[in-house]
Amino acid sequence: MRKKCLSLCLSAAMLLPCIAFSACNPGGDPNISETGEVTLRFWNGFTGMDGDSMDAIVADFNEEYAGEIKVETDKMDWDTLFTKLTTTKSNLSTAPHVVAMSNQRLAGIVDQDLLMAIDDLPEYLGVTQSDYISSAWNAGVIGGTRYSFPLDIHPTAMFYNKDLISEEELPSTWEEFVEICVEKTNTETGVYGFAVPSMYSITKDIFASILLQNGGALFDAENNAVYNSDQGDAALEFLSDLVYTYKVSPENVGAGGDYTLFMAGRSVFYFDGPWLLNTFDLIKNGDTSHIGVAPMPGATGENGISFSGSHQLTLMKNTVTSERVKEACYTFIQYIQTHSLEWAYAGQVPAYLPTLESEEYQQIEALQPFTQTALNAQLGQSDYKYFYEGYNYMGVAVSNAISGKYSAAEALDRAVRSFSNWIIDNEY
Repeated sequence: MRKKCLSLCLSAAMLLPCIAFSACNPGGDPNISETGEVTLRFWNGFTGMDGDSMDAIVADFNEEYAGEIKVETDKMDWDTLFTKLTTTKSNLSTAPHVVAMSNQRLAGIVDQDLLMAIDDLPEYLGVTQSDYISSAWNAGVIGGTRYSFPLDIHPTAMFYNKDLISEEELPSTWEEFVEICVEKTNTETGVYGFAVPSMYSITKDIFASILLQNGGALFDAENNAVYNSDQGDAALEFLSDLVYTYKVSPENVGAGGDYTLFMAGRSVFYFDGPWLLNTFDLIKNGDTSHIGVAPMPGATGENGISFSGSHQLTLMKNTVTSERVKEACYTFIQYIQTHSLEWAYAGQVPAYLPTLESEEYQQIEALQPFTQTALNAQLGQSDYKYFYEGYNYMGVAVSNAISGKYSAAEALDRAVRSFSNWIIDNEY
């Protein structure tokens, strides 16, 4: 029997009023069938094991809302996704309705006038900022308008080889980290403390975290790139010194080289995001694994800070053309949010605090170091339309210094100048 309304709820104890939907197809919308079923297209870049979990959530949603709403998922790498957004935006038969995207990309997409304002979504779902990790919640607001809703927050944490280091030896500060890396490095056996990759984004996130911990910033209040500050120089010199001064890392570790050495048992530490937990089989079998996970040094405690990212859920302006479709999108977003425990098992830290505080979530031991870090995370100036580009120029500087091409200070100065010139070229 078809339902005459969709009941939205955030828990079994809280029911929201029903929303009446018309069975007709208003305006001949190609995404609404003659029976009134709404077809939504959901684009995301979850192409790993987290993508399998999101597919399962979508499949459960489709079963529950059969005949009312059907969600079709399209997964692709993130760069392809953002390229396709601009080329398919006007095609109502192929463009997406709901898109997951990084907070770092959000303002740039808003600037292209592609996203729908969703200021009414929190009230519709019956939630407030106090229900979410505040940095992820605030990331969705650009110029006083909400354009996205938080799904998760994904900080960097420290994986370690239990065969090479005990839990009691784990560092909580970067000073301790250096000491332990020096102690554990043995070039005769080919074991290093930490293989520092020059060509992987996680390295620039480590740099950004140390920069913030040093009291620096990525951008100032006027959105000028300022990561070439004294604090930035010190943070990048520290990473470079791991390779060239302390020699706890091989030189010229390319993309994936750090992972290869870690998996071969030839490095003590490895840094990455929570999506690696299932790759390492730590969520289900962490107790029996030789791999452990701990917070990044300096990321927890009273003054702990880490740089992080957040996946946000957005609606596309050109395809969400009626209240019927909009309400179907809201229903889908609500379903994802209230099934965030499943997203946790995918190896993600949900932004929804009641999930993090639940007994079942807290029993996922491998996620707890990431959760501690997420609560202290900073996301940078997500409301700056060129944040993603500035962040990438910073990444070039980190790569150039760690690969020995330039000193830390010169690499950062070059990056800031290049970014400033890019803005001039892009604006004029």
